[in-house]
Amino acid sequence: MQRSRIINVIQGIIGVAILLLLFTTIDYHLTLSLLMQIDVWFLLLACFCYFLNNLLMAYRLKTLLLHIGENIRLRLVFFSHMAGMLLSDFTPGRSGYFYVALSLNKRDVPLEKGIATITSTYLYDLTFKVIIAILGAYFIYSFIFAGQVGFAIIIMLLLICGVISGYLIVMKPPERVKTLFKKRRLLQKILQFGEQSRSIQKYAPFILSISLAGWMLRGLQWYLIVLSMHQSFLTPLDALLLNPLLTLLSLIPLTPAGWGIQETGIVIVFAAMGISATIATSFALLTRLVEVGVDFSFGSWDLFKKSKKNADLFSFYNTIDGDIDEKAYNSNLLVQRYFQRRKTDAVRNSLAVNASDIIVDIGCGSGVQLQEIGRKEYALAVGIDVSLNAALNGRKKFIKNTEFIIADAQHLPVKDSCVDKIVCAEIIEHVKEPDHLIKEISRILKDGGAVVITTPNDRSVWGIYELFWDLFGRGRNYGETHLRFFSESGLRRFFPAYSECSTRTLFFISPLFALTNSQRLLAIGIRLDQKFEQWGLGVSLLLHARK
Repeated sequence: MQRSRIINVIQGIIGVAILLLLFTTIDYHLTLSLLMQIDVWFLLLACFCYFLNNLLMAYRLKTLLLHIGENIRLRLVFFSHMAGMLLSDFTPGRSGYFYVALSLNKRDVPLEKGIATITSTYLYDLTFKVIIAILGAYFIYSFIFAGQVGFAIIIMLLLICGVISGYLIVMKPPERVKTLFKKRRLLQKILQFGEQSRSIQKYAPFILSISLAGWMLRGLQWYLIVLSMHQSFLTPLDALLLNPLLTLLSLIPLTPAGWGIQETGIVIVFAAMGISATIATSFALLTRLVEVGVDFSFGSWDLFKKSKKNADLFSFYNTIDGDIDEKAYNSNLLVQRYFQRRKTDAVRNSLAVNASDIIVDIGCGSGVQLQEIGRKEYALAVGIDVSLNAALNGRKKFIKNTEFIIADAQHLPVKDSCVDKIVCAEIIEHVKEPDHLIKEISRILKDGGAVVITTPNDRSVWGIYELFWDLFGRGRNYGETHLRFFSESGLRRFFPAYSECSTRTLFFISPLFALTNSQRLLAIGIRLDQKFEQWGLGVSLLLHARK
């Protein structure tokens, strides 16, 4: 550890020394003049291009994670990705990006899956970038360097071929390699990583399409930075070809993220094109400023975020008012009142309670749903919640034939096969182990019994509603407590052995109409919802399954 720190300090010193040496070649008055006259709008557009590129990269990560069974919100993947990008800005070879796997692990994504996803996409990105860089260096600027560029290209190609060869061996190891690797625990982990990577390869066209889009956005970013300086020394095509070539210099592990090396490379190439060292250095520093600024804005908070354990979640839920569900049900905000009441009506109608039924409401809150369901009468209902405040509020209602207990949804204190109907509304997305919850539901449910589950629809615009709820939901904190997300097929896969299992979606545009607090507009929104709900685009899923 001590040796590693010494090496890091030395690398930092080298980077600073190169930058200081570079600064001796510039005219400080011209640099200050250029910076003072920056066109902020073009610079902001450059930031936006860089932001979009990172958003696409995060979307790619989310898609591949979903393929290997890890479905988490795009917003959370994006922040993990940006934290990795921020660390990569200050680590040799940009190795800090592997922090993304650690950040995802804090959100319960296994470390092996995170590393496999990151490495697979990184290999494609690197290969794509090298190909474009070689084309740009050879066909456009080879006259600047004459024959000297040829040797560097050969070395670079050999290195890339070595990396790809090693990756292919790990991904599809021969029997002799498997035997060798099984002898050590670390090498076994590498084999597991290879298995995860192999399952991702069918997404190669998708991965490369994101690389292509990212290349165009990064080229546009460079061109916009040039325009922000009121210069015209790069055309869009120049930017597209130079960006991959010169940003590869940031991977040289002599300094953190190639600080000083990338800037020197930009200055040398631009100087050979007839551009002054002052303008070239100003451009190089602005480029770094844009990237580090965006990375810091979206990635810094994630670095200090701790993994949420069940105890942390339970503590948080016990800080919320016990009657928050009742406040939502009777809210003076039409959107909140409408959402809660329509969802409760859908649950009640799907459950079809009989007078002899024994019911369990998992995550019952203060019992609003049981109160509504109880209008049809039942033999016994048990509301289960981790919140003491919710249970106490539920008991104060004195709902007929109803009791409230405090328990974890993943460990239900209920006997096997003794329940006729189960409600689990907006709970499964809050638990760290959804499989455990489903097993508990199956354990306590009688043969012929039914369960109704509601949860946000991952394949919808739920993220927009989640943002509004966090801003105006009066105590809700969905962004922090929604841990897993499901599509219709993803939810149905939990119930392969059930005799019946169906899903439908609720809401689409109507909650936005309800934001106006106008019943007339809401009625229009409800009519518009009908088609979207049929197409499975509603923001809330409702599953009904019979054992």
